Amino acid sequence: MNIERNILLKNLTTFKIGGLANYFCKIKSLEELKQAVSFAKQNELPIFILGGGSNVLISDYGFEGLVIKIELKDILIEEKEKFIFIIAGAGESWDKIVKLSVESELYGIENLSYIPGTVGGAAAGNIGAYGAEIKDTIESIEIFDTDTFETLVLNKDECGFNYRDSIFKKRKGKNYIITKVCFKLLKKERINLLYKDVKIYFENKNNLSPTLEEVRKAIGEIRNKKFPNLVKYGTAGSFFKNPVISSKVADNLKKKYPKIDIFEGKNGNKKISLAGLLDNIGLKGIRDGDVGTFENQPLVFVNYGNARAKEIKNFSEKIIQKIFNKIKIKIFIEIIFVGDFKK
Repeated sequence: MNIERNILLKNLTTFKIGGLANYFCKIKSLEELKQAVSFAKQNELPIFILGGGSNVLISDYGFEGLVIKIELKDILIEEKEKFIFIIAGAGESWDKIVKLSVESELYGIENLSYIPGTVGGAAAGNIGAYGAEIKDTIESIEIFDTDTFETLVLNKDECGFNYRDSIFKKRKGKNYIITKVCFKLLKKERINLLYKDVKIYFENKNNLSPTLEEVRKAIGEIRNKKFPNLVKYGTAGSFFKNPVISSKVADNLKKKYPKIDIFEGKNGNKKISLAGLLDNIGLKGIRDGDVGTFENQPLVFVNYGNARAKEIKNFSEKIIQKIFNKIKIKIFIEIIFVGDFKK
């Protein structure tokens, strides 16, 4: 394992923003992970775990500690009765696993096609799209505890999954580093066409029984219309979470903005489509210098060239305030802020 100094992090994130990491290393084995954590403890350095860099905004001043880039890559497939289990290293490309499942005719994660990032990051953030969440197929997660240096396996219930959330994003799981994820997939056909965009796509093609390959292709086409080209622009995908509000507030909002989509939530609450709301109140495709909301999907922030992390943060705060002033609903950020934003 090689620990490097002053590595520029902007080149390791999809936002294409971020300063220097004081210390940096790539981890390809559990033994290397132990060595890296030991180094950080001996030198009293904070640790940040980096996967694909697709859901983070790193400070212009970088990270004053050790950035550990997880590159644990291995895939094991096990068959048990009507299920297939795919056990993947945390550093594997998430979409590589989706592609493998589709090619193997395994059902459960096809609606999560083409989401950038790694398996570990996807599990920690409980990624979701087009009517599916990763938690629905997770059987267990192997973790390394930085306090005890033990390797443990958490079952699904122990992971504390919630909307774009898990134990790994909370204080309780701050010592856990994901090393492997076990997915439980179906061999029997179960296509999910409940999400409006997906349903309309196949209705327009007069195809209500698509194959896995057709679903993956559809997701790709739908995403390409809503997300900027990562080669051309910097982005971390959806910047905000969809708000969860009471049924009464949702009903009043629907009366004011009839075109927005509202979904059933937990405990009688409702989840509203923030993208539709941003569009309705004139926040789609707006721009401030090199920062803006994407013209086809206002939940997505875009770095049009040389945006700084502080500018992205300030822009997001303005959006949050505008929404609150307009409809008195507070929204929350989905991506992770890394480093010092107070300088």
